[in-house]
Amino acid sequence: MFVVKARSDFAAKRVEYLYKAMQNDKKCDTGFIVRGRNFPAHLIVLMACSEFFGTNEGQVEDKFSNFYDEVIEAILKYCYTGEISIDEKHVEKLMDLANRLEVKIPKQFKTVDLSNCLEILKSTGDSKLLKHVMDLTLKNFETLRKTQDFLNLPVSNAIEILKSNDLLVHSEESVFKAVKLWVNHHDANRKKELAPLMRSVRLSLLSMEFLVNEVMTFCNSCAQCMTTIRQEIINKTDKSFVQRETPRTKGKKMALVGGFDLDVANTIDIFDGLKNSWTLSKNIGINKRSFASVLVGHWIVIIGGDNSSNKAVISVEYIDLKSGQKQPLNPLNQARSHFSAVKLPRDSSTDVYAIGGYGSGILSSVERWSSNNGDWEIIAPLLVAVSHQSGSVIVDKIYITGGRTIENANDVSTNKVQMYSAETNSWTYRAQMIQRRQNHSSVAFKGKLYVAGGMIWESLAFLDSVEHYDPNANVWTAFTKLPTPERGISLCCFQNKLLNMGRFDGKGHLSDVWEYDETNKSWKASTSLSIGRRFAVAHVIPYDSII
Repeated sequence: MFVVKARSDFAAKRVEYLYKAMQNDKKCDTGFIVRGRNFPAHLIVLMACSEFFGTNEGQVEDKFSNFYDEVIEAILKYCYTGEISIDEKHVEKLMDLANRLEVKIPKQFKTVDLSNCLEILKSTGDSKLLKHVMDLTLKNFETLRKTQDFLNLPVSNAIEILKSNDLLVHSEESVFKAVKLWVNHHDANRKKELAPLMRSVRLSLLSMEFLVNEVMTFCNSCAQCMTTIRQEIINKTDKSFVQRETPRTKGKKMALVGGFDLDVANTIDIFDGLKNSWTLSKNIGINKRSFASVLVGHWIVIIGGDNSSNKAVISVEYIDLKSGQKQPLNPLNQARSHFSAVKLPRDSSTDVYAIGGYGSGILSSVERWSSNNGDWEIIAPLLVAVSHQSGSVIVDKIYITGGRTIENANDVSTNKVQMYSAETNSWTYRAQMIQRRQNHSSVAFKGKLYVAGGMIWESLAFLDSVEHYDPNANVWTAFTKLPTPERGISLCCFQNKLLNMGRFDGKGHLSDVWEYDETNKSWKASTSLSIGRRFAVAHVIPYDSII
C-alpha cells in the first residue's frame, strides 16, 4: 500500500490559493454586482458554505443590495477561509446578512471586547484582527493582567504583550507582578520560562528597593535573571553610568507646577499618560509665584518665589502627592525668586540645590538642603551671578545655562554655562551656548542637555532657537527650531518624548504643548494644558498621586 500524507498546512494553503484567486477574479464562474461594483466568486466554494447559493443563485444580488461593501467582503471571505475580521460597528449587519444567506457563523463569533480579546489573541491567525486585539490588550493591560485568561496564555503570547513599548501600565512594577502571577499559576512547569519573561521587564524603571526586595527574592533560583539584576543594581549605584530613556513610561503622570500669575501658580496641571488628558488641581494654597520646585519621592518641594507684593521670599513647603496636604519645611537662608532648583541623589539621601536668582539684586549664592536633616547650608557660589537662568542635571553634575547677569553695570543676557560638581564643591565654566538667552528652559534627554526658547534682555527679542550640549565632547549643536519664538516655556521628557509646554507670546500666557517628532525632525501639536502658564516646571510623578 502506498500512502502519502501532506503537511498539516496543505488544506489551508489550498484555501488560501482559492481566496487569492477570488480576489483577482481568476477562474471565477459567478459574481454579484452591487451598486456598480462586481464581487466575483467560485460558485462551488460558496455552495460548500451554504446551499442557498446553489438553489437561489439569482436572488443573491438582491440579498446583498442593502449592505456595505465591507459586510459583503467579510461574508465572502468567511465562505473561503472560515475567518471574519470587521469593524465592530458592522457586526450587527454582518449577522443579518449571514442569516439571509443561510451562512452559519459559529456562535462563538462576537464583538471583540475585554471578555474575549485574550482568547482570540492566542487563537487567531488573521493579521488585521490580531492587531486590533493586541491594541485592545495593551491599552487595558492593568485590568487584563489579573484575569484567568491572561494566566492561561502561552508563554509566546505573554512575552509579546509584556515586551511591547505600547504597553500601558501604572508602573513597571505592574509588569513584574504580571510575570510573577503567570509563573506561579503553574509553578512547576513555568519556572523554566522565567528568564525569557524577565527580559520583558524594564529593570531600569524599577526602584532600588523594589529590585532588591521583590525581584531578587522571586528570581533567586534563576541564574540568568540574577546576573541581569545584579548588573542593573551596579548601574543604579554607579554615578558615571548614564541611564538612557526607556520607551515604556506611559503609565506615569506629569505635573506642571508654578507660573508667573499668582492664581495660576496656586494650581497644578496633571497629565495622565493613560487617559492622554490634563486635569487642573484645586488651589493648593501656596500664595506665591515665580518659585522653583523639585520632586523628592512623593513630595513636590516648593522653594522661594515672589509674594503678592512682588518681594522675594525664603519660605519652603512641600505638597504630599499621596495625601494632597501642604506642609512647611525649613526656610532658605536667602530670599530668592527667578532662580534654579535641582536635586542630586546621594547614597542615603537626596540633596536639593537653590541656585542664583533674584533677591537683593542678582544673586551668585547657592544653598543646599538635605533630606536627612532638612537644613539649608551655604555652599560654593556661582562663578557669575545670574537670575532667570535654567538648571538641569546630567548624571551627577549640575548645569546652569544662560540667565540675566550684569556686565559693565548693565543688565544683559548671557550664554555662559556653569557646571557644579558635588564631589569637589566647585563650579567650572563649560562651552558657551550658541545663543545668549534668559527665561528659557532646559532638560536632560538621552544623555544630552537641551535648551530652548527664551529672550534677549537688551532687545527684548523672543527666541525660537533650540540647541543641545554633549557633555563628553563639551560642544553645543543647533537643533530644530520651535514653532514660534517664545519665552517661559517648560521642557520635559515624558514617555521617551521631548515636550515643550506653555509659553508667553508677549500678549498672554498660552496652553500650547508641542512634542518633538524624531522621525520628521519637527515639532507637532499635542494635548493642550488646562490653562495657559509660563515659568512652570514639569515633573514626572508616581501614578498613585492623588492630586
